[in-house]
Parts: sequence; structure tokens; C-alpha cells
Amino acid sequence: MSALWVLLQIGGALGVFLLGMKLLSESLQKVSGSRLKQVLSAITSNRFSGVFAGILTTAIVQSSSATTVMVVGFVTAELLTLTQAISVVMGANIGTTLTGWLVALLGFKVKVTMFALPAVGVGTALTFLPGAKRRQIGEVLVGFGLLFIGLGLLKESVPTLSGTDQLTWIADISGFGIGSAILMVGVGTALTVILQSSSATMTLTLTLAASGVLPYELAAAMVLGENIGTTATANLAAIGTPAAARRAARAHLLFNTIGVIWALALYQLVLLPVVDFLVPGDPLVDFTKLDGEGLATATLVVTAHLAAFHSLFNVTNTLIMLPFVNHIARLVTRWIPDDAKDAEMPPKFLDTPLAGTPELQIVRANSELRKMASIACKMFSDTVKILTDPSADPDALVSETLRREQVLDEYEHHISAHLAMTARLATSADSARKIAELIQNTHRLERLGDHCAVLVRISQRLREDGRNLTEREQKDLASMGAEVTRAIANLQNFMDGTSDLQTAEAIEDDIDERRRTLRAEQLGRIEQGVEDIQAGLALLDLLTSFEEIGDLAVGFIRRASVTRTL
Repeated sequence: MSALWVLLQIGGALGVFLLGMKLLSESLQKVSGSRLKQVLSAITSNRFSGVFAGILTTAIVQSSSATTVMVVGFVTAELLTLTQAISVVMGANIGTTLTGWLVALLGFKVKVTMFALPAVGVGTALTFLPGAKRRQIGEVLVGFGLLFIGLGLLKESVPTLSGTDQLTWIADISGFGIGSAILMVGVGTALTVILQSSSATMTLTLTLAASGVLPYELAAAMVLGENIGTTATANLAAIGTPAAARRAARAHLLFNTIGVIWALALYQLVLLPVVDFLVPGDPLVDFTKLDGEGLATATLVVTAHLAAFHSLFNVTNTLIMLPFVNHIARLVTRWIPDDAKDAEMPPKFLDTPLAGTPELQIVRANSELRKMASIACKMFSDTVKILTDPSADPDALVSETLRREQVLDEYEHHISAHLAMTARLATSADSARKIAELIQNTHRLERLGDHCAVLVRISQRLREDGRNLTEREQKDLASMGAEVTRAIANLQNFMDGTSDLQTAEAIEDDIDERRRTLRAEQLGRIEQGVEDIQAGLALLDLLTSFEEIGDLAVGFIRRASVTRTL
């Protein structure tokens, strides 16, 4: 058997394993979407709860890469602070060791076809049945089955040490001491970057060690490298995102790299002896002299030692680094400074992972609506200043307001398109109603921005025609603007959970009353010939737009309140 054929066989087996891992992770995310939301909401400034959330989330979705990419998305959406994200990433590193234990204890001891093929069969049958929940559970079973079928194929594809000489070069590199370990760290890092899955590289490492091809100590060094390689996924996902998200990804890289450096220096003196003390059996065995039950026992001993080494490293590294979370946050903040464009960056990142988890996407969309409301509030504030403050620079403020109108248009496009896609995946009536509400309220905020643009264009036209607003008209608009500003501020309070519909409707009544009073006074002046007709009609248009902005703010709250009461 040629070396090329062996590598092709291993590559195919890894492909089946990766397909199973991908399907399993994605389907678990769909099934456990509401649970993931609960885990996320439980995260506080307490770093220990963040670590626990990272462990639990990774255990649920069976992928530390998925968890860290989630974290990047949550930081981008301002659902997590940087320090919270770092603690979740630490927990994800611990959670991912579960896969190694699963493979080590089941994959090499139990005949995988005993449960893998039935899981694929039952799961495939479920995917043809009506009901989204059944299909999702079916996908979980298919992914689980393919994962272990891939593992079985991998075990068959890797030649034993006694049966071939193709891979004996691996044994030859073990004579360079720490240099050999550093080399294997690099191999583990490179393979994980290529495969985009530390679980796949861990499984390959376990298989090579279980076959006697890769010495135990070099396999342990390769495991360390996998911890660096797994950071590539989050850093790739962070490309093009705001600075906060890139900091979270870099913190993952920094945390794992520092951990590997100290572990590499101490793994032969401290880590490996501790593992040997905790796990029974001698992993340093000559596989060429074993067969039958002895070979099976040695295989289990070696894989259990490597799984324990993986867990010990990640738990120890977390315990060492956890007190320095704030220091890591400050370091990556200096590494990646703030970008002024981030504050109003359109939410393109909503198209990144977890498209199949409506509950989490709803949380993220709510965060984007808060940004839209903040931008709209700033637009209206500048609009009032243009109309009522003679000392303001109208040209600069008009230009900035019109720019923000385009930003709100982009927000509406991205959020609405994404929510429409998410609606097709919604698994509950509550999620569907919430998505419909978010789409409508996204449009309300975009229309609010349109009305601000209308107001500044009317102001521009008046100045171009030489019809500047009188001091009295500016005073009237300022009083109307103050009422509408209350409505927008109340909208932001409602989104933060500190206001309600009753308060909003009381403000709406004040706006309507103020508009009726000012409109009646203005019409009276026009009828008496005191007011320039064109300027007078322009003021009526301005008052109407002000009222409509207030109506949009209150309508947002009214629509959200209806959803909450259903």
C-alpha cells in the first residue's frame, strides 16, 4: 500500500468525520436554540459564570469553534462585553475536551457500527417526517452516526506500526528533545487550521497514538498545538467586524498561545507526570509486542491519557489565566484600537453563524434596533438644532443627518432580510410573532430617519429661498421638538425595559395637543395675512413631520407591547 493511498484514505475518513461533526454541531444549535439563549442571559460580569456558560454551550453544540464564533458575534452585537467574552472562551476550551473523552472512551473500545449505522438510519427516517423538531433531532442522530462512522474509517485507514514503514518517519523525529515537541506543536496547529476543527485533529491524534504510529509524548505536544490552531476559526470570522469582535478573537489567540508556551516548558516535568498519576496504566508501551486483549488495553490507556492531558491543560490554563481577564482585555484593546467607523457600522455580521437559531438571532436583532434608535435620536437632535439654533453650522449638520439616513437604510435592509430568512427557520409561534414585530419596527425606525431627512431638506429649501424662520417660529419648533425628543428618549427607555406603553401614550397625547395648538395659531396668522404664506405652510409641514416622528416612536412601543401580551 503506497503512502499516497494511505493519506487519501485518511483524508476521506477525516472528511466523513468532519461532515458528521458539522451536521451534529449545526443541528444541536437548532435544537437547543432557546437553551443557548438562557445560557447567554445567565452570563454576568462574574467571570466564573462566563466560564461555566462557555463549558455548557460547547458541551451542547459539541464545537468550541462554534462557541467562539458565537462569542465574536455576540461581542459585535454588544450582547457580551470583552471581559465576559474572554471568560466564555476559556470555558469553551474546557468544554471541547468532552469530545476527546467521548472518542477515547467509546471510539476505541466499542464497535462503532453497533450504534453509528442505526443512528444514521433512524435519523434519516426522522428527517422525512413532518415537523421541524423531528427533522432537527433526525439531523442530530445522522451527525452523531457519521461522526463515529468517520472515526471507524479513520481507525481502519491508519496503518499499524508493525504493518507498514510508510509513517515510520514520525518515530524518527522523537530524538530531538524539546525540538521534537515544538515541531509537533506546529503540526497540531497547522492541521487544525487546515481542518478548521480541533475535534477532528484531536481524533486523528488519538488514532495515530492508538495505532502506535505516534509516540505518546509527541501526541501530547500535538494536542497543545491544536489549542492554538482552533483560534483560527474565530479570527477568520472576525475579519471585517468591529474592533470589539476582533479583540475577542485575538484574546482567544493570546490566551491559548500563552498557555501552550508555559505548558510546553513544563509538560514533561509536570503535566505528563500528573496525568500518569491520575490515569491508571502505562502509556509508554511498545505496540509491536502487543496483540489481542493487551493491544486493546494499551489503546484505551493511551487514548485516556491523551484525553486527560487535554482536559488538564485547559482546566489548568483557565485557572491560571482567569484572574488576569481584565489584563488580557486591556492588552488586546491596545493591540486593536477603537475604530471611529464602528459606531454606525451596518450589521453585516448578522449573516454569520447561528442563522438556524431564531431565538438567538432575535436577541441580536434587538441589539441592532437599539443602535438604530440611537442613530435616529442623534439625527432628530441635529435636525432640531438646524431648525432652531441660529449659531449652528447648518450645512455640516445637514450633510451628517443625510448620511445617517443612508446608514439607517442599510440597517433596515440587512436586519429585515436576515429576519425574513430567520422566520423560515422559526420553530415556535412566539418566535414568528417576535420576528414579525422586529421587521415592522425596523421599518418604523427607518421611516423616522426619513422624516428627519424631510425636515432638513425643508430647512435647506427655506434658506435657499431666503425665508429664514423667525424667532417665534424657531421657539414653536423648539417646544414641539422637546415633546418629540421625549417620545424618542422614552422609546430607548422602553427598549431597555425602563418604560411602558402607558407612558408613551401620555407623551403622544402631549405631542398631539402641542401640534394642534401651534397649527391653529399658525393658520390664524396666515389667514390674517401676518405670515408669509410659503413660510407659513412650510412651518405647518415641519409640525406635521414632527408629529409623525412622535407617532412612529409610540407606534414602535405599541407594536412591541402587543407582542409581549400575546
